[in-house]
Amino acid sequence: MRAVTRAVAFDPGAWNDTTRQQVIDLFDSLADEWSTRDIPGREAPVLDALDRGIAAAPPADRRVAIDIGAGNGLHSRYLAPHFSVLASVDISLEMLRHAPPTPAHRVQGDASGLPVADGAVDALVLCNAFLFPAEADRVLGPDGVVLWVNSRGTGTPIHLPPEDVDAALPGSWDGVASTAGWGTWSVHWRVGTAAPGPESR
Repeated sequence: MRAVTRAVAFDPGAWNDTTRQQVIDLFDSLADEWSTRDIPGREAPVLDALDRGIAAAPPADRRVAIDIGAGNGLHSRYLAPHFSVLASVDISLEMLRHAPPTPAHRVQGDASGLPVADGAVDALVLCNAFLFPAEADRVLGPDGVVLWVNSRGTGTPIHLPPEDVDAALPGSWDGVASTAGWGTWSVHWRVGTAAPGPESR
């Protein structure tokens, strides 16, 4: 998964039908037991990113968020209070079958081609999810932010360090990064709207 994460972030051709189906099959097979990962402390980096990370970003009215690779909606209850519209997107239908019907709208989709208009999203949340840089850039509005969370820090199979997230996204990006519990997080925004914050890069 580490190799796939880096490949799809830096080489658009790395995400192909074969890789896509392998990822679907893997997460379909894990869906029944995925809720066992919802252990106390896992939410810490998500909550900290929403608190300190968003606060460090340039001020904006951020109402629409997409939780990429949302799985069975582990983080929906933490994200929903921060956004008036929240969609949980996952490529695995089996994962979504285990997600609650609220507070997020469940959508089966491939994050390399999201079913949303250009610039329609204020925040993309990726917790242990693949980054598709061109698609992230397309769907985010001018003041949009990327929340990148690795729930087990550098030990997370789907992991990139914050500087690689910046490097992969088209154009110039900046942001903040920190740790919380045993996880890491970073929040990224386009250069030109930067504000000081915790561990500003």
